[in-house]
Amino acid sequence: MKLFNSLSLLASLGLARALDPNCAPGGNFDLSKWELQLPIGNGSPQIVQPAQLVGCSGYQDPGHHYFFTESGDGALVMKAPGSPSQTGCVKFAESEHCRTELGEKATWSPNTGTNRLFADLVGTNVHNICIGQVFQADSGFNKPFAELYYSSDGKIQFGTAKAAAGGAGQDLQLLGTVPVNTRFTYEIRFEGGQLLARINNNAFTTLRTYFTTPKAFFKAGNYNQDLATTETADLHFFQLKITH
Repeated sequence: MKLFNSLSLLASLGLARALDPNCAPGGNFDLSKWELQLPIGNGSPQIVQPAQLVGCSGYQDPGHHYFFTESGDGALVMKAPGSPSQTGCVKFAESEHCRTELGEKATWSPNTGTNRLFADLVGTNVHNICIGQVFQADSGFNKPFAELYYSSDGKIQFGTAKAAAGGAGQDLQLLGTVPVNTRFTYEIRFEGGQLLARINNNAFTTLRTYFTTPKAFFKAGNYNQDLATTETADLHFFQLKITH
């Protein structure tokens, strides 16, 4: 696996504590604020609640197919299949895609307080996946406000919805390029009424937005957008944290 070896980047990562490969993800990451959505289940995706995720003996899928700790470096692995029609993966009725994704349980106002999502990760098999989201809450619409995409050509783009109800497409804005199999960080902030994002230690980009939402919550993980292949997208997280 190719990793950044720049000292300045390592400094920007905060030199996180070593991860324990013998612990479930909840022993290395604070998962007390998240619920897990999996591409398996009886008719709809399996949901794992925070209480089941927390701690060294917390949940990881028994076959280590979708959500588990990497045995070598302790990274949190999230995998998601491609085409649902070809793989049989389980998706939500309102979505075309399968996911292994964490979603915040609590909601917050984008106009007040501190609302930040930070991730340090590497993608080892990427075609077109969503790696982070800002999701609408209390708006009457079960739709994302914005989605962060990572593609096989290394492009990392933020798509902001043009209409709260969906259907009007997204405004894609390029944050930068990171080759697949290269470790990087991203940060999303939605506070003071402004949506901002950056990769690595770059300057923040202020994203264009087209409407407001009274409440929001973050999602992070592997939401596979690839409908053309059966390949499983693979993300390894070394840090994942939310700050409010």
